[in-house]
Amino acid sequence: MASANNNVHTPPGTEGSTMEMDRKSQQAEEDKTTMSKPKQFNPANDMFGGQDHQMFQMFMDPMMKELEEHVSKNTELLDKLNEQMENERKARIKARATAHIPEALKGEGQGMKSVMRSIENLMVFGEKDVEFEEEEEVEEESNTGTGPVQDQQNTEGQTHQEGEEEDEDDGEDDESFDEETRRHRTLLPALDEHGRAAILAHSLASYASMLNEDNLKKFTEKITSDCNLWLSRLFRFMDASAVFCEDERDGLVKICRLALYQKYPKYAAEGFEALYSRPPVIYISAAASPHLSAYLCLQLGLPMSSISTVPCESGAEPSHKMDIAMLEKLIQDDIAAAKTPTLLVAYAGTPLTGHVDNVDRLQDVCRKNSIWLHVEGNNLATLTLVSVPTSVLSCKAGDSMTVSLGKWLGIPGLPHATLYKSSDPALVHAAGLNTFNPQIKLNCLPIWICLQSLGHDGIVERVKQSCDLAEYLHIELEKMKTIRQVTKEKKDDGTPANTIRAMITRAINALLVFEIVSPTVVFRYIEEKDESLQIAPYSSNTFVNEDDTQEDTSSSMYFDALNVWLGDTLQSENPGVDLRVAEVENEGVCIRFSPLDSAQARGTIKEDMDALLDCLKTQVAILDATVLNRDKLKGLTSRDSRLRLLNMPSWAGLGVVQYLPESSQNKGDDLPEEALKEIHVINTELVQRLKSQDTAFSLGFTDNDIACVKFGLITEDTSIESLLELVCVTGKEVEESSKYLETLAEVVKQGIEAANQDLVKENQSKLQNEGVLRQVPLVGSLLNWWSPPPKDSIKGRSFNLASGQIASTEPLYKYHMQIQEDSKSKASPPKQPSTPPVSPTQRSAGEVKASLTNEVNRVSHPVSPGLDVPDSRANVTVEEAEEAEEAS
Repeated sequence: MASANNNVHTPPGTEGSTMEMDRKSQQAEEDKTTMSKPKQFNPANDMFGGQDHQMFQMFMDPMMKELEEHVSKNTELLDKLNEQMENERKARIKARATAHIPEALKGEGQGMKSVMRSIENLMVFGEKDVEFEEEEEVEEESNTGTGPVQDQQNTEGQTHQEGEEEDEDDGEDDESFDEETRRHRTLLPALDEHGRAAILAHSLASYASMLNEDNLKKFTEKITSDCNLWLSRLFRFMDASAVFCEDERDGLVKICRLALYQKYPKYAAEGFEALYSRPPVIYISAAASPHLSAYLCLQLGLPMSSISTVPCESGAEPSHKMDIAMLEKLIQDDIAAAKTPTLLVAYAGTPLTGHVDNVDRLQDVCRKNSIWLHVEGNNLATLTLVSVPTSVLSCKAGDSMTVSLGKWLGIPGLPHATLYKSSDPALVHAAGLNTFNPQIKLNCLPIWICLQSLGHDGIVERVKQSCDLAEYLHIELEKMKTIRQVTKEKKDDGTPANTIRAMITRAINALLVFEIVSPTVVFRYIEEKDESLQIAPYSSNTFVNEDDTQEDTSSSMYFDALNVWLGDTLQSENPGVDLRVAEVENEGVCIRFSPLDSAQARGTIKEDMDALLDCLKTQVAILDATVLNRDKLKGLTSRDSRLRLLNMPSWAGLGVVQYLPESSQNKGDDLPEEALKEIHVINTELVQRLKSQDTAFSLGFTDNDIACVKFGLITEDTSIESLLELVCVTGKEVEESSKYLETLAEVVKQGIEAANQDLVKENQSKLQNEGVLRQVPLVGSLLNWWSPPPKDSIKGRSFNLASGQIASTEPLYKYHMQIQEDSKSKASPPKQPSTPPVSPTQRSAGEVKASLTNEVNRVSHPVSPGLDVPDSRANVTVEEAEEAEEAS
């Protein structure tokens, strides 16, 4: 039974249409939904129409994964490139921003090891520091085994063995490099414990500056007060203060400023106006350093007119001591000119010769005129040797003095100390002598440490050792007749003590030490003269004529050159002794030895002085032999017309000569330019040949740049006659070879001219034989076609240097061999006694042709014209060649 809902009856057609409508409406809704949502990409549906989706994933997933990995790697690479480019961009920006910064300061700084290495290389090796440093780094890597070379040697035994063999081959180079390294390291001598203490003191002074202000002030006051007390007692300069400077001239500048404040009370307030009305005058000895006056004026702001130079003593025996009479006259003149004498600089040992001014008399002059007396010089060091009694402890050598403990004791880094006496602390402070900066005043800490480490005995021992070396050299030089001591002074026999040992043991006046000890030795080589003659050979103190004056000047220049050579030789052969070549006024070039300046620093001992004296005796013997034979050389050259003696006083040798060729002999000095050129060429070649036999010869040039022969120094057993004969014989050989070359050049020139004339004649003859029409371009071509001219042979000429003959090259190019002339072959026929010579007519034409054919086949190229080849197979006469040509 049907339900109520199914009671409606539907016709068959109506039901189908309804279902169709429902399906269409559902399809329309699905289409709307599909259009509203984006369509998802499904390669399987597109490619395979939705079939076999699992198969698609099986093949495509690995490919996509690999593609993804490649993309990620490329992305990382691009990121790195971008980061690198960004870093480079930042580096370029930083480089432009820090372009003004020096290369050594760029970046985060260098390691302390590399900085210390750079300092060592700069001090010791100079420009070789880079190469040496690189080699040391490679050596360190090979020794430690951390470098790549060491790793490779550990893994490959054969490479290691080959490296050892290469090291053995380079052993000699390494040894030479080590020797050079040790030689450069000797530039810095080894320091003793006192020198190391001085260097340590500079570091301690810098480190102590970090103390708080109160402790630093107490520490500085203690150090400075001890140094003042010790130095004033050590140099017998009681109740004195000290100022310490790195430059010894700065102490004098401060003393000059203190003297100005004492002379001009308003100088601190008014400045230069206080000096205008009565300008100050500072007196300096003529023996002082040449730059001292300019330095004082520059630092004090004074004109050069404020410096008055006091001349030295003159007379029969001039010295470098200050002329006191002239000083007094200068003082009176300045007072009369409304000037104020302010300060006098005296020397207890002049910088060059070591002469000592009369300090006692200068003291009286300065006290009389209210002048500040300042004393300098190496002889102040000898004050430490004197045991002065109590009654003369207050003896003073002036108002101030400058002492150089660093060079006297041989300790580096010690500042120069200037001791002074002044009763007004305000003036001392105004002059800058008593600064309140503790860091500046601590520069005396090295002196404080070294004085305590040495003690009084150590100081006396070092000064005494230097004085003993000077005294020993003084005594030994007195024994040499051709050595003159410039610093030697006459001693008074009544002096209570005349040796250093006596000075230590006996109590004498401190000022007398200056006249007993002379710690500076200055000597000069001179020509040996009679003892009665007091005037040196290079000086002229009397009235002489002009010729004698010129001769003395020439002799002085010659001995100056000898002393320069002597000083350089002694210094190079004796590195343990410091010798200096200096030019002394009124003396010339001298050799200076100052042990107080260098003996302690170099470690000079008595054995070094013995070696120096042995070397000096050897060299003086050579100089004596040279000077003795100079007159002999003049006499021999004056009698030989082939040699001319030249005057070159600046040459330190036997003499200078010039070889004259035969064409220039006995014609005086006025020679034409061609003759001078010839002399120049011959003497230049002559010196080259002489130097190959003896290195004592050298090439020189005159004032007009003409070559000459220089004779060096000779020994006693050298024969002057043999030397001159060697020069003449060698010069003759050079002259003959020069003439031969000139003759040969003339012959070649004439041969070339003759060959050119022959060629011109042959061309003219050819023109006459062939006619003028053949030379016209169009007509000549027609004639040459109609009637060909004979074949032209190669025209040329050969020149035989042996015979000087000119021959045509036509047979050479015709037969392709060198043809011997018949006349020449007949002039020198070969000598064969066993077999008679065969005449050219006895040979048949076939034999001649066969020999020519063989020679042509053997020779691949023709012989150059002009050469005479001694080959018997190629010596074919002209007649034989013509017969062979006719037979062929």
